[in-house]
Amino acid sequence: MNARPQRPRTFNLLVGLAIGLVIGSVTTGVVWATVGGSAEVRVAARVLDDGRVEVGLQQRTPAADGADGSAAREWGAIERPDLRFVPADAERGRWLYSSPLMIEASALDAPAVDDDAGGDAGDVVDTTTVEESQANPITGSITDGTVVTTEATESVVSVGPFQIIGLPTGGRPFDDETLFCVITHGNPGDFFWYQVYSGVADASVWNHINVRAEMYEVGTDQAAGIDGCVADGAAAIATTLADSEALLPALERASEAGVRLLTFNSGSDQATAAGSVAHVALDESEVGRIAAAEFTKRDTSGDLLCIVHEPTNRGLEQRCDSLEESYDGGDVIRLRVDASDDVPATIAAAVTDEVGGAIALNANTAYAMSTALSEAHPDVVLSAVSADFPRPMALLATEGLDFVLWSHALEQGYHAITALLFAHGTPFSPDVGLFAEATQITIHPSVITKESVDRLREQGNEFGQTLPAWHTALERAIESELAGPQDQEGIPEVPVEDPDAG
Repeated sequence: MNARPQRPRTFNLLVGLAIGLVIGSVTTGVVWATVGGSAEVRVAARVLDDGRVEVGLQQRTPAADGADGSAAREWGAIERPDLRFVPADAERGRWLYSSPLMIEASALDAPAVDDDAGGDAGDVVDTTTVEESQANPITGSITDGTVVTTEATESVVSVGPFQIIGLPTGGRPFDDETLFCVITHGNPGDFFWYQVYSGVADASVWNHINVRAEMYEVGTDQAAGIDGCVADGAAAIATTLADSEALLPALERASEAGVRLLTFNSGSDQATAAGSVAHVALDESEVGRIAAAEFTKRDTSGDLLCIVHEPTNRGLEQRCDSLEESYDGGDVIRLRVDASDDVPATIAAAVTDEVGGAIALNANTAYAMSTALSEAHPDVVLSAVSADFPRPMALLATEGLDFVLWSHALEQGYHAITALLFAHGTPFSPDVGLFAEATQITIHPSVITKESVDRLREQGNEFGQTLPAWHTALERAIESELAGPQDQEGIPEVPVEDPDAG
């Protein structure tokens, strides 16, 4: 009996389709992998009724054993890349590139090209290899009608034990002129947002991208900002979803225009409805759970005040929801405050003998809460959600607060930009339909206590050596808290580093 011939060992290979605007119905060829293998493929194309050209890829694969024991081969189904349509009005003579496709490559000798296989008379036959197709600079990308220019990239990148051929998120290239937008809710007087925007700026510089960042205090204005970015040709938009009801129509219009969406900060439960690829945020539910555990750890008994400072912010409601579910020492009472009111007086009026603790959901509210309650009701356990520096640390040091849940504002801004780039380039956008929900990228809140601040203040520690201006600002803030309310104005919330300082 004759031994059955060994079938080729196979591995996966990412390829992209490079096509011109003069296209036969089918093009055959061999794709060679620089890691030592090949696959026989052909490019299929058809002209649609609206004048666009749709392209796809077929691979010749083993089907069944032939009579002589060899592996017979036949053409598989047409694989369609995510970005596969050439606009009817595309510039003639300009090469366009599809998004990548994964094919199976043989690790043995390359199969011979069958110039007569498949296709009708007039088919174009081409044996261009991957290396040859990448030899010239990329000048365009097949999109939903927009040609985006970029520079050529290497076809193969070595990473650890792998040879990565093509870029998994490179189907929608960009350059220095490509517009990315970051549109948030918020108040410019809130230092949390200063840190978020610092992270946005930092990540934008590191990634060499053109970012327009805008803040709005009213949801309808934020929606108009999203519409403005779409009108100006933004490739992708990152937005917060504090007032999701006001924003969803604008985000739907953005998706229909082909703009990729990334959401962050508030509104994780609305990210999928918004058409977001992913949502980057503090885990709002975890804030409530951790706060409940910390109150319990301090033997808190009685009701808790959950102080909400923004009336339409979904994330703040999620924090209170989770606190209510997790705390069993009493009821959770939502106290809603407005910056136009006398916030300390409002908080003080809400405290009864039944109240054993209170949590402020941002730093400015925490300052008002501490002013109202730390001396008048010393038995009430006070906490805050904050990313401010240095005053919350000073309040911990002087026992004006019992614990702080650090909300990682800088990280939220920085990772929103990196996730925005992923949302822009991923082949798995919501319209593809592979994932039913937006990917949740959550940040765990950190518990900060008086002991944490004491470690920061230790002489000779790394904090004092590497950030002396921040160390000095913390000491000044502590001195101001000890001196009393009359010296609160002018506490530096944003330490300015001297580049020439040690």
